[in-house]
Amino acid sequence: MNYLIKISFLLLTIFILYSCDKPSPTELVDGSAQDDNIEVEVIAKDTEDEFYSNGFDTSGVFQNQINSIISITGGKITILGQTEKYSIAQTIIYDKSNPVYNSLGRLIGYKTITPGTIRFNNLLTRLVDFRIKYRDAGQILDTLLGKKYVLYKGRGFFHDNFEFPYNSQVSFSFNPLIGNTVNFNIPTPVEVTGTVRIEGNRVQKNLKAILEWNGANNPYFSIIIGAGKRNSRDVFPLYRIKTSDDGRLVIPSKLLMDISRDRFDRLSFTFIRSFDNRENLNEHNVFVSSQSIHTIYVALP
Repeated sequence: MNYLIKISFLLLTIFILYSCDKPSPTELVDGSAQDDNIEVEVIAKDTEDEFYSNGFDTSGVFQNQINSIISITGGKITILGQTEKYSIAQTIIYDKSNPVYNSLGRLIGYKTITPGTIRFNNLLTRLVDFRIKYRDAGQILDTLLGKKYVLYKGRGFFHDNFEFPYNSQVSFSFNPLIGNTVNFNIPTPVEVTGTVRIEGNRVQKNLKAILEWNGANNPYFSIIIGAGKRNSRDVFPLYRIKTSDDGRLVIPSKLLMDISRDRFDRLSFTFIRSFDNRENLNEHNVFVSSQSIHTIYVALP
């Protein structure tokens, strides 16, 4: 299932992809017309640019600079009623003394370093190439920034023996080449499972999506609405919605009506429940996030 590869890559690398020739400010859409108290952020205002991002990551953090990351994810993807699961653990450590700029002199990232070994639940991570794509002077460039630490279990990739333990914790261990070993536990959220029901139609302009999930009152909860391009596997995020983890949300009609059927043929709704924190790996301050994610694809009405 190639969508699994696409969405898992998207949700993890959106932490650090924020390169575009014309960045967009945060935009809020009033949700007061319904009972749900929601805050909507427009992620992509230029839908012609699939590589657009504005520093948003899936746990709700805005990064003025790119920060080193420890991320563990338990994910599900549902397409046509079939659901597949995956588990990912990764660490990306940036060398802030080695920046990478585009042709206009804008910072797009940093080279990475691998200053030791990393384990999750005592499983030794693998080192894999870490690349980013960005638009520069009208061209899409693919740049190798170095290596990152990864464990992955799911369809389409090399299988590691890593299972994301919901409502529990994952032990993290960093054994540097120089310095003391760093150990700590990363708490994990309750598994999120959602459903999507589309009601209304475009002609009467009452199109809406009713989202339901197993509410757990987690303080970090959001939903990302994405769109899939016609005749392509590419899916990229359009909106991020902050809402209470109470189990139900009605997506305002305007958000769906504004998505062009000429360019897109499907929607993705991604439920994200996470725990976020910061830790120090010797001299490196890192953002730590553990996430339960459920992505559901539906046809764009």
